[in-house]
Amino acid sequence: MSRSDPSARTGILNRLANMVRLRGFWGDRKGVSAIEFALVAPVLVCAYLGLAELTLGMMASRRTSHLAATIGDLSAQSESLSADNITDLWAIGTSMLQPFDTGGNLKMRLTSVQMGTDNKAVVVWSRAQNFTAYSNGAAVPSVTTAQISATQCLMMTEVEYDYDSPIGSLFPGTTKFTDTFYHHPRNGNCVVGPS
Repeated sequence: MSRSDPSARTGILNRLANMVRLRGFWGDRKGVSAIEFALVAPVLVCAYLGLAELTLGMMASRRTSHLAATIGDLSAQSESLSADNITDLWAIGTSMLQPFDTGGNLKMRLTSVQMGTDNKAVVVWSRAQNFTAYSNGAAVPSVTTAQISATQCLMMTEVEYDYDSPIGSLFPGTTKFTDTFYHHPRNGNCVVGPS
């Protein structure tokens, strides 16, 4: 091969051109943003959905507690409650959890508890929605003499809410929020319940 051979020069020039193109490829920064976005976007989307889920869960938990406090407070303000009054309390409770789906997920129980002379709390009456009501005369060990003295009454409100994530396909499972509130009757010693 002589120096004047045009095919040899062309081969060398082609190899040099390929090396320059390869070096240019590594130095090219035009697609870096797209690649970085493709790597970071799934992490950001998961973080966003996780924070949205956490926020909704906290909202459901707070509304469950607020619901229990409100139903107990409203019942403690009455001298007596009829079956219709208690139905209204359940409706109030259901509306307080909106926009969350309550269906069969919301359980509420309202119980009048009286401390006996033997310092043991017993159920005077109990009503429930999607829950089992306590039977009259059943012992209530969670109420102590620190809360009420002998012959006094207390309104006990228990709420349980099974929270299902609206983005459940990403975060499957049910979270159970529960709360119990105790209120002293405001008008009289005991709130008279429905017959």
